[in-house]
Amino acid sequence: MFLNVFFATRLLITAAFSLHPPNLPLPYLLFNQIPNPDVFSYNIMIKASMLTSNPLSSLSFYHNMLLQGLHPNEYTFCFLLTSCSRAPALQQGRQVHAHFIKHGFDVGTFASTSLVHMYGQCGDLSDVARSFDGMRHRSNVSWGAIIDAYITRGLLSDALRLFAEMRSLGVHASNATLVSVLSACAKVQDLALGRMIHGHAEVRGMELNVILGTTLVNMYSKCGAIEAAMDVFSTMPTKSVMSWSCMINGLAMNGRGQAAIELFREMQRLRLEPNSATLVGVLNACSHAGLIDDGFAYFSCLSDTYRIEPNVKHYGCMVDLYGRAGRLEEAVEVVGAMPMKADAGIWGALLGACRVHGNTKLGELVAAQIIKVQPHGLSGCTGLSDMYAMDGRWDDAVGVRRMMMDVDIGREAGWSAIM
Repeated sequence: MFLNVFFATRLLITAAFSLHPPNLPLPYLLFNQIPNPDVFSYNIMIKASMLTSNPLSSLSFYHNMLLQGLHPNEYTFCFLLTSCSRAPALQQGRQVHAHFIKHGFDVGTFASTSLVHMYGQCGDLSDVARSFDGMRHRSNVSWGAIIDAYITRGLLSDALRLFAEMRSLGVHASNATLVSVLSACAKVQDLALGRMIHGHAEVRGMELNVILGTTLVNMYSKCGAIEAAMDVFSTMPTKSVMSWSCMINGLAMNGRGQAAIELFREMQRLRLEPNSATLVGVLNACSHAGLIDDGFAYFSCLSDTYRIEPNVKHYGCMVDLYGRAGRLEEAVEVVGAMPMKADAGIWGALLGACRVHGNTKLGELVAAQIIKVQPHGLSGCTGLSDMYAMDGRWDDAVGVRRMMMDVDIGREAGWSAIM
């Protein structure tokens, strides 16, 4: 049993945080040897529990702290709120919030940011806004937390509006916030704002690290500014496999298939090991460039050469590859050979190929599969109707449209087999 609490807590810190994630049995054993653990000791265990695969186990240490008559501090609640964020656990998070108020704490910037982050991760945007609006002082981390919350929930326009408000108040965004906002720009294809953020980062002298650089490459690629994406990629001092994969995919989606293949070959010359996303980009590039034999060769050696198990995206690329080339029978064979069920994206790629190459008979069968996979979706019916119209079968085209109105098939977002 430890008699010196200071020595015990220093040893506890070493035991709790020397591994990531923490291995709780050892610090738990040491903790139980402390005769009268103080708040600092409990906070160590709460934080260590927060970082494990079961973050809510931190609540049991908090409960024992209260039973010992100890008064938690602001750090205690910040660790507890982060535990609820990681779970995520909205009900427990609200209870922690209530305890925070009950213990009479004035909500400071640190705790308020933890509240915003917790409610954001748990999906309660009303409490996110309420917690943020109640803050007297907002740091760039606080702004980043609410912006992340809106991006996570898909409210990209609101997130970009908050970013603009933050900038108008003279608050400098952190690197993490810039990455989040650039990702939102990529999704809504807001090239102007993306360029502004890039310029802002350069003016501030922010390091073009792997994460920021890769995010810029992705943003420029998704917005169609492939030359700007290549400029960023070429100036990155350090590149990860994800950076290479992002650039390869960007070239492919912008119709630069041959350049994407050349970049992949350069990656191989540097002995960098590609991942699943890299090969999706390579296969997509082969499809856009019409490199049928190359695409088949890359796909055939996924498992043996690259040690990558083909997934639905790789199969989707092959369907698209053969479909674009008009080799519909081979595209159907790929679908039949899939070890998993084809999704709407794959059937959609095949239906698009049938429409382009005028194979109405096969298109009817493919459309039936899409309707089977997505009975309330719009894609299969509209694709079939368009194909009938292109074939001059106007009565059939009108019939499909009427059927859609009769069964009230709603609209849905577009899909692609690749991205």
